[in-house]
Amino acid sequence: MLHVKGRFPAGVQDVLDRLVNVYADWTPSTNGPPLEWCFLVGGPGNGKSEALRDLAGALQAELPLRSGGQPVPRTVPPSWPLHGATVVPGVEIAFVNDASVPRQDACGNRRTGSLFLDLRDGVQHLFNTSSALVMFANVNRGILVEECRVLDNLTSAEPPILAAAAIIRWLADPRETQGESSVRVQTTVPLTALSPYYGQLAISVTDHAVTREIIVHAVFLDTLSLLEPTPGHGGLSVDFSTYPPTPAPYQPLGGLSDDAGSRSGTIAGGIAEQLADMARWDGAGCRENGSGSLCEAHESCPFAQNARWLRDQPLRERFLDILRAAELAGGRRLTYRDLLGHFGLAFIGTPAQSWLTDEHPCRWVERTVRDARNGNAQSVAELASHRIYANLFPITDAAAWPKKRPLAEPRAYRVVASTMRAVHDAPRVRAFEQAFNLIDPARDTDSWGGLRAAILDIVEAMDVSPPANEIQGLEGWSDAASSEIERQLDAVVPGEVVAELGRGREAFGRAQLLRKWRAVLLLRQAGLALGWWPHKAVIQGWLNEHQAALGGRPSGALRLGLNNLVLPSHAELNLAPFRPRTMELRGSLPANCVAVSLLERDLRLELVADGDTLSAELRLATVQGGTAETVAQLPIDLRIAREALLNVDGPSGSFTEIGEAAFARIERARAALVSGRYLASARLLFSDAAGQAWEIVPQVSGASPFRLQSRSGGRR
Repeated sequence: MLHVKGRFPAGVQDVLDRLVNVYADWTPSTNGPPLEWCFLVGGPGNGKSEALRDLAGALQAELPLRSGGQPVPRTVPPSWPLHGATVVPGVEIAFVNDASVPRQDACGNRRTGSLFLDLRDGVQHLFNTSSALVMFANVNRGILVEECRVLDNLTSAEPPILAAAAIIRWLADPRETQGESSVRVQTTVPLTALSPYYGQLAISVTDHAVTREIIVHAVFLDTLSLLEPTPGHGGLSVDFSTYPPTPAPYQPLGGLSDDAGSRSGTIAGGIAEQLADMARWDGAGCRENGSGSLCEAHESCPFAQNARWLRDQPLRERFLDILRAAELAGGRRLTYRDLLGHFGLAFIGTPAQSWLTDEHPCRWVERTVRDARNGNAQSVAELASHRIYANLFPITDAAAWPKKRPLAEPRAYRVVASTMRAVHDAPRVRAFEQAFNLIDPARDTDSWGGLRAAILDIVEAMDVSPPANEIQGLEGWSDAASSEIERQLDAVVPGEVVAELGRGREAFGRAQLLRKWRAVLLLRQAGLALGWWPHKAVIQGWLNEHQAALGGRPSGALRLGLNNLVLPSHAELNLAPFRPRTMELRGSLPANCVAVSLLERDLRLELVADGDTLSAELRLATVQGGTAETVAQLPIDLRIAREALLNVDGPSGSFTEIGEAAFARIERARAALVSGRYLASARLLFSDAAGQAWEIVPQVSGASPFRLQSRSGGRR
């Protein structure tokens, strides 16, 4: 079993080191420095529990591991809130290991939240006992949303309650301005677009003429990509040598490894290097017990050959690039859990049924390799179906693989039928299943600079020359991308195809699908090895625009395309807000229609980056009080970016490939243009049953404040 541990997300290790330094040498004093509390915030799978466990270990406390399907204890010590754990004289510490588990004394009907009670008790402890109380907590973002809803019911003005409420509201939205309160609250380190991963809050609580100061450290673990460089240098993201501390800015690569730099130094790159480390595979891991000799199946072991793939620098870089592309295609970041899951999937693939019972994967490899060397075509195909390029991408389209009855003999087609048609339990969340399908090299229609046609020609000629040999002649090919498995595959598939061609229609269909399967594998192998996959130019454009927006540099083609896509390219834009979709109407209005007329000069679109996100903001160009009003925000993912780049040279008038969800987001953004303050000054149009267009205009004098004016002249 492989055990790996990557670096913590930005800010975590810095805060852990800071807290260890503060409390390891703590001196009890009534006039001592402020107490420093820590909250690790993020969704599931971001490493919160592991980080809190490291902090507890450094302070000589132990947080139990999850085991036997049972939840971890909610708090350490279990006696909390009666008292905390004493780790150094004069300091008690309470670890909230899982804030999503409700406290037994939490009231129902959303009257009190469990985390709120923890914080209230923690603040009260500062006034009721002689020892200091420090709180460390893991907090899921969803819990913060629920806790904030509960706070709407607060009526008490007791200082501990107000302090607890202020902390929860700040954790839920650190950029929101804190309201008036008897508890003094100040954001000492605000979250910014360049440093959304660390914030600090200072609280001063006075009760019965006694004042206590608390500094709250908050690390937001899910704001930056693990596939981009961690902010800072030398492992330091937050500089605590000054007060307030200074978080380093987020500086993504701004492109793919071929043109922007290496991802090997990222958190994900470090995990990949650990997993592929030769010592784990060619060293003790693949050595026979006793003799110390390398496993006989090593050259044909898909797991060992997948590790060999990732040890090669260019191949590893392109593998990491495609994971980054999957984040953009899926519209979400890979958490630690997601990342480790995809690494495991890439290394071993979908588990064979025997692995789930009593057969170790290594024993399965030994048995399957032995059968393959004895000429078993099905075993050869099973090994090939666990190669890294086959593992990483899902079934292309089950409907594209017509069901053909396999023969009883152990043929390669039996594997084709089971892997390309069978619906397995999804090994990853749906968003990433769709994302990897979207960037599957086998689904690409681009020419790859003529390379794709050459690869398909290699497949067509596989009965003359093995594709495994021919592909090695491609420019830039690395030996680590090839293995004995592909050579064995090309020794059995052409013969099976030829044998099927003379057996009737059913057999002819099997032969076609076999050839198609070999083409899919070869396209995936070449695409992953050489860095060719669908929408690569769009992804490069997104990464470049994101880096430019973070750095405040002028935008490029993506902004121009979005402007053409969302905003008018002419002086006037008519939108029909009461239709099933907010339609843009040009020329004459249809009969019985209400429309709002917008002027191009009043609107503008800006690209805004915040951490690892990129959005287009629709703003009113007219300024009140020196601030432009943002009327809508459109998150930019792969689908939106792709459509935008199609509109760079002007509106293409087509949403044929954008997808309903992305289309709806664009429509909502445009609908926002006819709402809010701008609507009060916009021109309102309507048409009668005959299709005559009228405009409602203000009237300075007369009994009515409005009058109707025909768009073609005249008034009513």
